Amino acid sequence: MGFELNNISKYNIKKRTKMIINLPSQTDLSGFYVVYEGSTNLEKPGWYGLSHLMEHLMTKNFDHLQEDFDKDGLDWNAYTSGNEICFYLTGLDEKVNKWKGEFIKLLGQFNVTKEEFENERKIVLEEYMDSFNSQTEVHMLNLSRKLFNDYDPIGLREDLENLKFMDCLNFWELQYAKPTKIINVSKGKPYKNNEIDFAERTIVKSISFGDHKVPFELGNEFKDKTSLVMLSPVIDEDFAYVHFINAMLSLGLKSPLYQEIRERRGLVYYVHCYQSRMNQQGLNMIATQTSNKNFNACVDAIKEVLENPKKHLTKERFDLVKDYYKVRMQKDEILRYKNVNQYINPEGWSVYDIIDTVDFKKVKKVYDKYYKFENFYISNDKKEFK
Repeated sequence: MGFELNNISKYNIKKRTKMIINLPSQTDLSGFYVVYEGSTNLEKPGWYGLSHLMEHLMTKNFDHLQEDFDKDGLDWNAYTSGNEICFYLTGLDEKVNKWKGEFIKLLGQFNVTKEEFENERKIVLEEYMDSFNSQTEVHMLNLSRKLFNDYDPIGLREDLENLKFMDCLNFWELQYAKPTKIINVSKGKPYKNNEIDFAERTIVKSISFGDHKVPFELGNEFKDKTSLVMLSPVIDEDFAYVHFINAMLSLGLKSPLYQEIRERRGLVYYVHCYQSRMNQQGLNMIATQTSNKNFNACVDAIKEVLENPKKHLTKERFDLVKDYYKVRMQKDEILRYKNVNQYINPEGWSVYDIIDTVDFKKVKKVYDKYYKFENFYISNDKKEFK
């Protein structure tokens, strides 16, 4: 399994799918993560945005402990992705250990009143509208709706407005009655709890490109800039290699995409190249913003990079990125209390899973499979969402 699991063998962790994952901390800082897989994958028409609202509502269970957490210097929060909902505590090891039992106990309850439900829904609707004030985010959210009929954790405004309190109770039974896993990062105290009933969810939901007739949120009119998003075909394997290749393409100002688009041609300020997870599939994208007149020039610059791997994806570049991940892996191990994403995601998604075996020939093979320019979906927000 590689670096991280070899280093925690004293806690008898054999597979990442184990319900309780104990990781040793190299510092006096600790993290405690409770993960519920499902999230938007469990939503249905009329419920879009419910998983995110429920995350907000579940945090109400901890309102009475806020001053106690502040006194102990604890940071606690939650997030909702398209794949899971996660609640966590971080802080000094002794302080986190003090609250683990109460944290788990409160997550096993739903004590929200109808008044709190109505108030929190207003807050989530405000957050919803804030999400459509950024040009790139507007573009991505609408593109996700159009191509995949997927509403992301932010949801659909009309669904949020029409949700009933009973919908929350039903979703609690579906999503929160059982956690999927617990990740405990501690200097010397593995977490054990034989009373927790864990969920073993098998969520079968696949994505494919389509042209869905769905409502868009067009937000502000962004007159001077055009958003460019290029999407790969759906990825069903080789996820860690795709992450590695994206770093070869876009890590740092000396990377091929930055050199060609920003430094040589002066077309953009930034360029993102990343893979997102949608259930058990991946979607790779290249995204940036440019002036309205330079959109085609940007596409041409990206095309030049993608169509010339011998020039841009060299063995020297491969070695640099591999060294980068090895160093980053060591840094993440030192600050393990806040770096647990590779244990939340399925096996095979983290570059750390392959860092000991990654080879240049396989990189080139995966590149040829997923990075053909003609296979990318090219989106111009000014034309696609008028």
